[in-house]
Parts: sequence; C-alpha cells; structure tokens
Amino acid sequence: MGEQVGGGLTGARTVTVGVDGREGGVQALRWAAAEARTRDTALRVVHAYQLPIAPAAYPPGDYDVYALDEAAQEVVSGALAEAAPEIGDRPVVEVTAEGNAAQVLLAESASAALVVVGTRGRGWLARGVLGSCSAGVAARAHCPVVVVRGPGGPPGAPVVVGLDGTDLSDTVLAFAFEHAARHGVALRAVLCSASDAESDVDEPARAVAEALAGWREKYPDVRTERTVVHGRPVDALLEESERARLLVVGARGRHALAGTLLGSVSQGVLREASVPVAVVHPVS
Repeated sequence: MGEQVGGGLTGARTVTVGVDGREGGVQALRWAAAEARTRDTALRVVHAYQLPIAPAAYPPGDYDVYALDEAAQEVVSGALAEAAPEIGDRPVVEVTAEGNAAQVLLAESASAALVVVGTRGRGWLARGVLGSCSAGVAARAHCPVVVVRGPGGPPGAPVVVGLDGTDLSDTVLAFAFEHAARHGVALRAVLCSASDAESDVDEPARAVAEALAGWREKYPDVRTERTVVHGRPVDALLEESERARLLVVGARGRHALAGTLLGSVSQGVLREASVPVAVVHPVS
C-alpha cells in the first residue's frame, strides 16, 4: 500500500473516500471534502487496483507492481486536481493499495469516521446503477457509509431520515441529528409503514416520537419534523428525499451477503435515489 500525507490532523478518524478514475468518484470526493471540512478532520483518498488493468483507468502497457502503483497514484492525483476547489487547504492522505476495491475500503472503514463512495454508470446521476463495490461497502462497513447518488438539495435543504420504530432507529437518528446540526439544517423524520391502517403504526409512531424527543433535547437548534407514510417505503423515502441534502437509512448487521444485510428498503433507495444516501449500521 502506498501512502502520501499532506497537512495535519492525520491522527484523527478521517473521512475516507474511494476514487476510481471515473466521474462518480470525483463527485464522491467533492462531497467528502465538504464533509471533512465541517468535521474539521483530514480527508483520506483511496484508490485500489487489480490485474487485469482497467483500460478506462490506466494507459495500456506491461507494468510491474511499482508502475501499477504509480499509475494508481496518478488516478488519485487526477481526482484531487478536479476537486481542488472543494478541498482547499484541507489535509489529505493519499492511499493506493493493490487488491479488491470493496475489500480495501472495508479494511479502511475500521479506522474511519465515515466512508464515502460514488456510483458508476453512463452518468454519475444514472439511476438504478449502483455497482458491487458501493453495495458491498455500504452493506459491510464498520462505520457509516455515504453513497453519493447526486448533489443533494439546495443550501438549507433538510436531512431526511427513514425510520421503522426498531432499536436501530436510535443509531440512525444519532447520525442524522449530528449531521443536521453541523450543517445547520432541519431534520425530517419519516416513519415508514407498509400498512394502510393507522392503528398498525400507533406503537412504532410513539416509539419514534419518544426517540425524537430525546434527540431534540440534545440538539435544540435542529428544527425537526415528523411524518408517517403508508405504502411502499422505498417510494415514500424517494419522494421525501427529492429536495433533501442527505437521506439516512439503517442497515441490519455485517453479514457476508450484502442483500441480506441491507434489506429491501436500503437496497431500493441506494439504487434509485438522486441524492447522497447514508447507510448507518447498528453499534457492535
């Protein structure tokens, strides 16, 4: 693994972002740079490479491992150059590593405050295209993961958090409130119910209301709204998030199979959202 360090703050838990030579990675880097600035922490920019060499990322040729790493460093340098206005003077740690991209980022997640990844496709806003790396990292990371599906809403747009009234909701709310507080925006809590009967959501609605009350006390400056939506949760969350800066959802654990872990709601919003999506895992 190659690592280049610039600036200070490298001892703190960083915002770590994966880049791959595509536009989606640059967009993820821009989002991560803005997030690192609000957290006052260093930015860790990671690129993993494997044989065979992907033609889109590297020039053709017969490389030894040193040349491969040099080419990988050029991918990182190129992304940093494109995102320079957003990065500014933020300390940056540049990392290149040989190996599977998802596995490298999962290892990075053990010491990161947040991992940020992009999506792939014909355009970085391509809907319905996630990619195995982004899905695998979101499913199994040791820290929250943000998948940058789009730029998010205008300045002042709220954080939208999807809840289901389970114990996991408190972990999700902690992330959502903290993000909203740092960015000075409102929080909109959406309780999703697959039932059309109001009586079926009374108990989880009370649980969410009680949880919100506790977080409102901790973050009194965050304006908070709560709504209950019926029907297909994915559709409801996508509609609610259209003008959000960030959509926050939960995951269930760190199983080997990403689909088993994320569940249908998390998978659905990750595939279809047009804003950044944060996936928050339960506390181990």
